[in-house]
Amino acid sequence: MPKIKLRECGIYALPDRREFIVRRSGRDMYSLYPPQTWMGSEFAEYRLNAEGRILSKGLPTRWRFTDLTDTGRTTESLQPAGSN
Repeated sequence: MPKIKLRECGIYALPDRREFIVRRSGRDMYSLYPPQTWMGSEFAEYRLNAEGRILSKGLPTRWRFTDLTDTGRTTESLQPAGSN
C-alpha cells in the first residue's frame, strides 16, 4: 500500500490543471473539493482512497494520488460549509 501524505487544506492540481483543496476524511482517506465550491458544499468532488486511487462517486478515475501536484498554496478555511 502506498504511503499517502497530503497537506491539510493544501491546494493541489491534477494534470488537466483543475485545482482542489484537500481535506483529510478518515484514517487513510482524503476528500478533494474544487476551490470555487469549497465554502458552499459539504460534498467532495473526489475522494482519495487508501490505495492511492482518486474516486468519483465511488468509482475509480484515471488518476492516482501521484498525479496530484502541490501548488504550494493553502486555503485559510478549515472546513467546507455544512460539515461539522
